[in-house]
Amino acid sequence: METEPNLLDDPVYLMDRGKPETQRLISVANVLNPFTRRLLRDAGIVEGMRVLDVGTGAGDVALLAAELVGPTGRVVGLDHDPQILRTAFARVQDAGLDTVSFVAGDCRDATPAGPFDAIVGRLVLMYLADPAEAVATLAGQLTPGGVIAFQDFNLTPQSCRTSPPIPLWQWAWGWVVDTAAKAGIPAEAGFGLRRTFLRAGLPEPVMCLESYVGGGADAFAYTWMAESVRNMLPLIRRFGVATDDEVDIDTLADRLRAETLTVDGVGKGPDLVSAWSRR
Repeated sequence: METEPNLLDDPVYLMDRGKPETQRLISVANVLNPFTRRLLRDAGIVEGMRVLDVGTGAGDVALLAAELVGPTGRVVGLDHDPQILRTAFARVQDAGLDTVSFVAGDCRDATPAGPFDAIVGRLVLMYLADPAEAVATLAGQLTPGGVIAFQDFNLTPQSCRTSPPIPLWQWAWGWVVDTAAKAGIPAEAGFGLRRTFLRAGLPEPVMCLESYVGGGADAFAYTWMAESVRNMLPLIRRFGVATDDEVDIDTLADRLRAETLTVDGVGKGPDLVSAWSRR
């Protein structure tokens, strides 16, 4: 069994990288995008702005920002993984957008030249050893009055649950929580956004918490949980959180669905906490 990462290191990325993870990100984005669109609008991102999307991944947040800034604005997506940026670039081309570009690099030392009117990111600060330092560096690329807006999950035992309680859901979410903890991710990364912003020298942020809730045979919750666990299996094994037999990944989604339907239950996704402030 491997030990947890050193606290001076960045947390370990939870998912196995590659095409399946990219497709999972795009699927999950369909659930998270309404929350992120609301954050960007509330933060004041409007037509004509120049926006930097940090940790852009497959480009979902960049595409949302492009909708809001329109043809007179610009969006730059930044990610350290050149492979996933190929997918993001292809999606932008398919959408016929010439206002979005992508840059490979780390947000702490490869920020594209500003200034930017807004810097945004979803599920990225939770993977940084010192998110406040990163936000302070990014804020230096903002225009006066520019916007910083980020979202992160809370990965606590209570963050994802069902009504009524369903043991299989509790076990599956427990694997996620335990693996995240061993990977070095703060359990309350979402709530921690407030401290991150203040330590970065930003004003008190506006914050809110939102979450997916679904039930019935066609709810996305079953696939979301099962595919998340599937892509975390290398770390689940590495950290000794559960065995392959305990997880039984190929039947997990069906078992989650069956147990939920049996009790006519609903599943709640993890807390997604939003925070925004102005420089």
